[in-house]
Amino acid sequence: MQWGSEGAEPGNFNQPVGIALDADGYVYVADAGNNRIQKFRSDGVFLLEWGKSGTGENQLERPVHLAVSADGSVYVPEYGNDRIQVFDANGKSKRTLGQAGNAPGEFDAPAAIDFDKNGHILVADFYHHRIQIFDKTGKFLLTIGDEGHEPGQFYYPTDVSVDEDGNIFVADAYNHRIQKFDADGNFIQTWGKKGNLPGEFDVVNAIAIDAVQRLYAADFYNHRIQVFDTIGHFLFQFGSQGYGPGQFDRPTDIAVDDSGNIYVLDFGNNRIQKFTYDGEYKNSLRQN
Repeated sequence: MQWGSEGAEPGNFNQPVGIALDADGYVYVADAGNNRIQKFRSDGVFLLEWGKSGTGENQLERPVHLAVSADGSVYVPEYGNDRIQVFDANGKSKRTLGQAGNAPGEFDAPAAIDFDKNGHILVADFYHHRIQIFDKTGKFLLTIGDEGHEPGQFYYPTDVSVDEDGNIFVADAYNHRIQKFDADGNFIQTWGKKGNLPGEFDVVNAIAIDAVQRLYAADFYNHRIQVFDTIGHFLFQFGSQGYGPGQFDRPTDIAVDDSGNIYVLDFGNNRIQKFTYDGEYKNSLRQN
C-alpha cells in the first residue's frame, strides 16, 4: 500500500526526508519542504500535524531523519536550525538540544538521531562529518569520526542506527558505504563503494535495523532498498526507478515495525510505500 502526494494539505508531502514509528505503530514523517511533522496510523490515515517555518519553539526549519525514544518522545533534527527539538506524541515541544557551532555538543546541520539501550542519543552531524553521542539528559559524551575517506572517517554522514548489541552503524553517504563501530566508538568494519551492483551504493542516505538484526539501506540514486545482515553480507534488494507501485524516486528513509512491515519514504514521489518482510509490495498488508 501507499499514501501521500505532492502538496501542503494534511496527508500531502513536499520533499519528505524522515520516517519513524513509535511503540504503538504510529507513523511520524518529517515533511521537510513543508517544515512540519505529520502523524499517521499504520494504514495511512492522517491524525495530526505540527510545525511551521521559523526558529522559535514549535517551529521547524527543514526537519530530517527523526526518531522516537523509548518514552514516546519525538526527536526532530533540524537541518536548517542546527538543533534538535524534542516533542511529545501530540506535537508539544518539550526541550531543545544543541545549537550552531563547531564545539562538542554543537551542530552544523544535524541529519539523524538514534538511541542505544542506555538511552544515549546519537546524532549524525552532517557538515561536521562526525557522530556525536549524548546521555539522555543531553550532556555531551563522545565524538566519533572526522572528515575523510579512510576507515573511521566520514564524508557527509546522513544516518545512524544502533543494533541490539550496541554496535553503531553509520550511513556514510558520499563515501558510498556503511561503517560499523562498537559502543565505545571503535571502528569495526566498512562495506560498500560507489556503483550499482548488489552491495554497492550511489549515496547511501538512510539505514534501519529490524528486530531480527537485518540492516536496510536506502540507496538514493540507485532508487532501491538493499538489505544486509549486520556484518555486511548482502541478502536481497527491492525497488527500481519509477513512480509505479514498488518503484522509487530517490528513497530517503526506512522504518520497520514489529510485524516486519517495511515503510519506505519515497522522496521524489512524495509518498510512503509499505512492503512485507521480504520486500513485496501489496495493496493490503497486515496492520499493527
